[in-house]
Amino acid sequence: MGDMAKTAALSKLDGKAPDGKDFANYFCTYAYLYHQKDMLEDHKRTGAYYNAVIQNKRMFQDKVVLDVGTGSGILAIFSAMAGATKVYAVEATDMAKHARTLVDHNRLDHIVEVIQGTIETIELPEKVDIIISEWMGYFLLRESMLDSVLLARDKFLKPGGALYPSHARMYLAPIRTNASAARVNDFQNSMYGWS
Repeated sequence: MGDMAKTAALSKLDGKAPDGKDFANYFCTYAYLYHQKDMLEDHKRTGAYYNAVIQNKRMFQDKVVLDVGTGSGILAIFSAMAGATKVYAVEATDMAKHARTLVDHNRLDHIVEVIQGTIETIELPEKVDIIISEWMGYFLLRESMLDSVLLARDKFLKPGGALYPSHARMYLAPIRTNASAARVNDFQNSMYGWS
């Protein structure tokens, strides 16, 4: 019972859950452990974040960090390992409960505070030095989290603060394949003889 009471209210800073439409369209998939597992097993992605944080410990040392969309809490844990004095790990879904468990098991609960709610509905008691988030989706913008990160930046980031990542590039190139031409040709040929 002690564990249940401990996880019932994650933080006094908890905000509101996403509305039903947003939950159904986006947030629901991130509430499942298998989805978090898939992201954690993306070694290039997770390793790149780990390296960005750990190889820049001087930037995180004695800083206050906000992790937007913490999911499993891995970026918040990396930030604490790099020397952050406080990390606010915000997660809209019930995955926040699992993140709290991971933070507790890593003995970082004195640094990392998991907050359940959307970034749009929470308030923090202080401004932060760094915002970290894995906001990129398919085709860079698919997950539509960039708006939440920008809101967090405008609302919570100290002047001169840092974003991790701070920029991204999207490369586009027009292509033409024989497969698309064949589909058009098949369609046109399927109408041949119909009069």
